[in-house]
Amino acid sequence: MFGGNGFSDISTGVPRVLNDFWLYDIATGKFKLMHPGSFTANATDSEMIEIPEGRHLAASCSYNETLFMFGGFGIGGKSLSDSWTFDLKHNKWTRLLNMSSAPSSRGHSGVWCYNSSLYLFGGLGDKIIYNDLWVFNMLSLKWEEVYGLKNLTGLMGNLVYPMGRNGACTWVSNNVFYLFGGNSNPLFTYTLQQSTGLMSDLWKYYPETKVWFYVSGPLFPGHKSVLNGIGTTVDSNLPGSRISSASWTDSHGHLWLFGGAGNDDMQPDAYHTRSSKLLADLWRFHVKEEGWAFMGGSKSGDIQGKYDKLDAKKHTSHPGARTEMMVWKLKPNRAVIFGGVGHDGKGIDGYLNDLWSVDFSEVTENDYLISTLSLLIFVGLGTFSLVMVLIILLCLRQPFSATVRRLNMGHSAKYSRLINEESMF
Repeated sequence: MFGGNGFSDISTGVPRVLNDFWLYDIATGKFKLMHPGSFTANATDSEMIEIPEGRHLAASCSYNETLFMFGGFGIGGKSLSDSWTFDLKHNKWTRLLNMSSAPSSRGHSGVWCYNSSLYLFGGLGDKIIYNDLWVFNMLSLKWEEVYGLKNLTGLMGNLVYPMGRNGACTWVSNNVFYLFGGNSNPLFTYTLQQSTGLMSDLWKYYPETKVWFYVSGPLFPGHKSVLNGIGTTVDSNLPGSRISSASWTDSHGHLWLFGGAGNDDMQPDAYHTRSSKLLADLWRFHVKEEGWAFMGGSKSGDIQGKYDKLDAKKHTSHPGARTEMMVWKLKPNRAVIFGGVGHDGKGIDGYLNDLWSVDFSEVTENDYLISTLSLLIFVGLGTFSLVMVLIILLCLRQPFSATVRRLNMGHSAKYSRLINEESMF
């Protein structure tokens, strides 16, 4: 985890863009400082010889023990266009100079880490929204433009592609790139968090054929969330328009989305002049059925967090509404969410440094069990006795009654807080 907007161990009372580098150890559940950056009491002159300036919302991917980073927003919100690598073995930054071609300065682009490539879509520049697509080869250290700026409406004859945006949610599933929501207003500011321009459309892109497909959702901004029940994929379900959500995939390749800043289930005003709400809802997109399901959290925005004991897996605990958080997927069906801007346990707004784990293994096991039972019923038309044996084996693996109750519960995923806020940097 590099930089961000927040506080270091040198307290000034005012948040600033940071350039420290941290590593989260999955085995121990602890953070390790890899590089102190410029704004810490531990910084030394030798470590400041070559280091990226402080920034947040940069694009990054890692490959073969090396982190690759591009752009972001620096001091005063200025958009950046520099490219860097960080050697995890030697804790060393290197700036990539003399780039023959590279994206223009921008931050908060859509990013897909795919094999040895970093794909970058759109982003916010200095009062301009991009919808161009670039790929960075992490072996040759070269940028290549897949296509340049297009008509920003996103529709042009038979050509279909997303309109320009920043802060979209992205996933890679079964060699397909997905992109959801984000902001389409070039005058958007992170201080005001306007709801004007926030989208809720879903797109997919095939990198091998370089073709976009529109999947679902309105093609214009400002929509509330629509949810019908919990844990059920329904065509009319739709996460509200939003920006800066957390995203990950499960073992079936389904797309998960948590929080962000945008619209909850209340209809936004006609002119979308209000600031967006901080969200704490949890959604899943079923890639085969191509539909959304509300999986838990809060359907209403701006809620405070519920903090139970550390490492306690309870359906009553949940993170407060937040945006611009970090997320890491832990195999097979677990994700970790860190920090962001949002509400703490007392409902106070600010920069957060709490660490949460969301366990969705029971949900994915339910999917496996249901799909397996459907297959057995089909095959069992001719082999009833064999089906009965297999059903008994499946029931021994996990009680079906527990599966049904899980789908009917208010929260289909478990949250547990891993680290106390006061114990971290």
